[in-house]
Amino acid sequence: MAHLNLSTRARLAILLATVAIIAAAGIFLWQATANRQRQLIFEIPPGTAARLAAGEEVTIFPSTIVIDLRYHDTLIIQNNDNAEVTIGPFRIVPGQRFVQRYWSPGTYELICSVHQGEQLRIEVR
Repeated sequence: MAHLNLSTRARLAILLATVAIIAAAGIFLWQATANRQRQLIFEIPPGTAARLAAGEEVTIFPSTIVIDLRYHDTLIIQNNDNAEVTIGPFRIVPGQRFVQRYWSPGTYELICSVHQGEQLRIEVR
């Protein structure tokens, strides 16, 4: 087996190149993970409570919201109305933003004060 006798300068160059490769790989993996995160944003617009009280049909959410665990989906509901909104056990006051992450698969049937039929289904896959 041949013995390599590298100078200090050559060893330093190899060390710096190795650190640069490891850093580039880390940045690439971090960026790939960050790109998989999604935000599912639903806005409750101003005047929603008044429209519901007047008997209008208001569609803000689909009948089923699908949360995909592979994409690290985050559910965000922004209440821009002047009335409180109830979704499941949560009350979202005017101007408040509700943020919910899900960690395991399941189906959630929730009461929703702004959804048609006051029912909202969330499927986590």
